[in-house]
Amino acid sequence: MTASFPSFLSRIVLVVLVGVAGACASTSRWEGLTATQLFEMGRIEFEAEEYGDASETLERLILGAPGFSQAAEAQLMLARAYFRSDQYILAQSEFTRFIDRFPAHPQAPDAALGVCRSNEALSPIAQRDQTFTMQAVTVCQNVASDWQGTPAAEQAAEIVREMRDKLAEKQYDNGAYYLRRNVPDAAILYWQELLEAFPETDWAPTALAGIIDAYTRIGYDDEVATATERLLNEYPESPEARALGDGGGSGGEAGVSGGGGAVGGGG
Repeated sequence: MTASFPSFLSRIVLVVLVGVAGACASTSRWEGLTATQLFEMGRIEFEAEEYGDASETLERLILGAPGFSQAAEAQLMLARAYFRSDQYILAQSEFTRFIDRFPAHPQAPDAALGVCRSNEALSPIAQRDQTFTMQAVTVCQNVASDWQGTPAAEQAAEIVREMRDKLAEKQYDNGAYYLRRNVPDAAILYWQELLEAFPETDWAPTALAGIIDAYTRIGYDDEVATATERLLNEYPESPEARALGDGGGSGGEAGVSGGGGAVGGGG
């Protein structure tokens, strides 16, 4: 396919800039380039998705010409180059540096969201250690609070919801682990903690169904009744509550049919 004219022209500019640098010194592709030329080189490399080259060029510019008129744009582009090359810790650092250096810049909310998204990207699947997930919740909550009314704040709030859901899933899985090994008391403790910490998540009614299942196995009828009443009153539209309403009973059936995971199957 024939390249578009702007893309083709950008390539020509990049070749010319590299040629200028090479003519001045063979040891560096940046020697002899002005700050404006370095910025243009970094921009072209970034748009060509050559993020490694772009980050090197932009680092050279920022270190060598901190007073450059487009320093803010260069800083933000560097952070995005790191993010797009999956270097999330470096991206977080550069987004934070942008906010520290240019707090009143119109794109400061976008940089704050970049910090949030970098932490989100570091969050692993629910079955692994959730330290980065907890960090993402804290960081993104701050973004949502500090930049209220902006699209960045709305996106950060949504990420908070997703990260809290993952933490709730981790807590649920811990309880299910113990129930599968016939340690219902430990399972109940994990699920009660989930209800206290993450009551707004879809895992809360699933945890209540698990508690009903666990208490049924132990033979604590009063606790079964209390948990069943709470499930029906607080989460009446949940699949777990509907299962009870459809005649699923107050025992293990609710745990099996929950939307989060099969509790009853492992015990």
